[in-house]
Amino acid sequence: MPTVDQIRHRITRPTAMTSTADGRDHLLSGQATTAGLVAGHGKYTALCGRLVVAASLVTPPGPTCLDCETALHRSTTTSTTSHRRSGLLARLLHRRFPHAGSRSTTAGGHRTVRA
Repeated sequence: MPTVDQIRHRITRPTAMTSTADGRDHLLSGQATTAGLVAGHGKYTALCGRLVVAASLVTPPGPTCLDCETALHRSTTTSTTSHRRSGLLARLLHRRFPHAGSRSTTAGGHRTVRA
Protein backbone atom coordinates (compact mmCIF):
# COMPACT_ATOMS: atom_id res chain seq x y z
CA MET A 1 0.00 0.00 0.00
CA PRO A 2 1.43 3.43 -0.91
CA THR A 3 2.37 5.89 1.79
CA VAL A 4 0.66 9.25 2.28
CA ASP A 5 3.63 11.09 0.72
CA GLN A 6 3.54 8.86 -2.36
CA ILE A 7 -0.19 9.51 -2.78
CA ARG A 8 0.26 13.26 -2.26
CA HIS A 9 2.95 13.49 -4.96
CA ARG A 10 0.89 11.55 -7.51
CA ILE A 11 -2.25 13.67 -7.24
CA THR A 12 -1.68 17.12 -8.69
CA ARG A 13 -4.72 17.81 -10.88
CA PRO A 14 -8.37 17.87 -9.84
CA THR A 15 -9.99 14.44 -9.93
CA ALA A 16 -13.59 13.83 -11.01
CA MET A 17 -15.61 11.55 -8.74
CA THR A 18 -19.26 10.56 -9.07
CA SER A 19 -21.30 11.18 -5.94
CA THR A 20 -23.94 8.71 -4.78
CA ALA A 21 -25.97 11.59 -3.31
CA ASP A 22 -26.73 13.52 -6.51
CA GLY A 23 -25.21 11.39 -9.31
CA ARG A 24 -23.01 14.27 -10.48
CA ASP A 25 -19.29 14.25 -11.19
CA HIS A 26 -17.66 16.55 -8.65
CA LEU A 27 -14.08 17.79 -8.86
CA LEU A 28 -11.74 17.05 -5.96
CA SER A 29 -8.48 18.84 -5.26
CA GLY A 30 -5.33 16.81 -4.70
CA GLN A 31 -5.46 17.61 -0.98
CA ALA A 32 -9.09 16.52 -0.67
CA THR A 33 -8.39 13.29 -2.55
CA THR A 34 -5.38 12.53 -0.36
CA ALA A 35 -7.32 13.29 2.83
CA GLY A 36 -10.18 11.02 1.76
CA LEU A 37 -7.86 8.18 0.78
CA VAL A 38 -5.94 8.42 4.05
CA ALA A 39 -9.15 8.51 6.11
CA GLY A 40 -10.43 5.46 4.24
CA HIS A 41 -14.15 6.22 4.66
CA GLY A 42 -14.93 7.08 1.02
CA LYS A 43 -16.03 10.66 1.72
CA TYR A 44 -14.39 13.64 0.04
CA THR A 45 -14.93 17.40 -0.01
CA ALA A 46 -15.46 18.69 -3.55
CA LEU A 47 -14.29 22.05 -4.90
CA CYS A 48 -17.89 23.29 -4.64
CA GLY A 49 -17.90 22.47 -0.91
CA ARG A 50 -20.30 19.52 -1.05
CA LEU A 51 -19.50 16.25 0.70
CA VAL A 52 -19.04 13.55 -1.95
CA VAL A 53 -19.70 9.93 -1.05
CA ALA A 54 -17.85 7.98 -3.73
CA ALA A 55 -19.93 5.85 -6.06
CA SER A 56 -18.68 2.49 -7.27
CA LEU A 57 -15.98 2.73 -9.92
CA VAL A 58 -18.20 0.79 -12.34
CA THR A 59 -20.83 3.55 -12.13
CA PRO A 60 -20.87 5.56 -15.37
CA PRO A 61 -19.88 9.23 -15.06
CA GLY A 62 -22.69 11.63 -14.34
CA PRO A 63 -23.14 15.22 -15.47
CA THR A 64 -20.42 17.58 -14.30
CA CYS A 65 -21.15 19.78 -11.28
CA LEU A 66 -21.25 23.36 -12.58
CA ASP A 67 -20.34 24.75 -9.14
CA CYS A 68 -17.13 22.67 -9.17
CA GLU A 69 -16.30 23.92 -12.69
CA THR A 70 -16.84 27.51 -11.54
CA ALA A 71 -14.66 26.98 -8.46
CA LEU A 72 -11.92 25.42 -10.60
CA HIS A 73 -12.02 28.30 -13.09
CA ARG A 74 -11.94 30.83 -10.25
CA SER A 75 -8.94 29.16 -8.58
CA THR A 76 -6.89 28.87 -11.79
CA THR A 77 -7.50 32.41 -13.01
CA THR A 78 -4.56 34.60 -12.18
CA SER A 79 -5.28 37.95 -10.66
CA THR A 80 -3.99 40.93 -12.52
CA THR A 81 -1.61 43.09 -10.58
CA SER A 82 -1.66 46.81 -10.97
CA HIS A 83 1.46 48.30 -12.45
CA ARG A 84 2.91 51.21 -10.60
CA ARG A 85 5.92 53.39 -10.89
CA SER A 86 9.16 51.91 -9.62
CA GLY A 87 10.15 52.88 -6.13
CA LEU A 88 13.18 54.88 -5.07
CA LEU A 89 15.34 51.78 -4.59
CA ALA A 90 14.61 50.52 -8.12
CA ARG A 91 15.44 53.91 -9.62
CA LEU A 92 18.70 54.12 -7.67
CA LEU A 93 19.72 50.61 -8.69
CA HIS A 94 18.87 51.39 -12.31
CA ARG A 95 21.26 54.33 -12.25
CA ARG A 96 24.00 52.20 -10.75
CA PHE A 97 23.41 49.13 -12.95
CA PRO A 98 21.91 50.30 -16.27
CA HIS A 99 20.23 47.84 -18.63
CA ALA A 100 22.00 46.32 -21.63
CA GLY A 101 22.11 48.66 -24.58
CA SER A 102 22.52 51.78 -22.46
CA ARG A 103 25.58 53.97 -22.37
CA SER A 104 28.00 54.08 -19.50
CA THR A 105 31.29 55.74 -18.73
CA THR A 106 34.45 53.81 -17.90
CA ALA A 107 36.96 54.82 -15.25
CA GLY A 108 39.02 56.71 -17.84
CA GLY A 109 36.03 58.79 -18.89
CA HIS A 110 35.55 57.01 -22.24
CA ARG A 111 32.01 56.28 -23.23
CA THR A 112 31.16 52.71 -24.13
CA VAL A 113 28.03 51.23 -25.58
CA ARG A 114 26.94 47.84 -24.32
CA ALA A 115 25.41 45.46 -26.80
